Amino acid sequence: MTITKYHIELYKKVGGDVDHLQRIGTSEEKSITNQNIIVEMEELVSNLELIKNGITSNQYEEEINAKLNKLCIDDSIIAEFKKLKSFR
Repeated sequence: MTITKYHIELYKKVGGDVDHLQRIGTSEEKSITNQNIIVEMEELVSNLELIKNGITSNQYEEEINAKLNKLCIDDSIIAEFKKLKSFR
């Protein structure tokens, strides 16, 4: 699983909601892979919001940043990812 610019835009389009993706997405956008990526992205966005609010440990922040480094295709995507907001 790799998060790309495409997935950032798809996340914004569907508000991080897989159910919404199923309602409005194209057949390509509705793929199982994209569904899994959107679910993972929403979880990471929520975790980043906890970090921004200062309610996590330094170790947890390091784990989330390591996960972002592993999943995102490059640093520019990580930077864009960190700007996303949870829609919940």
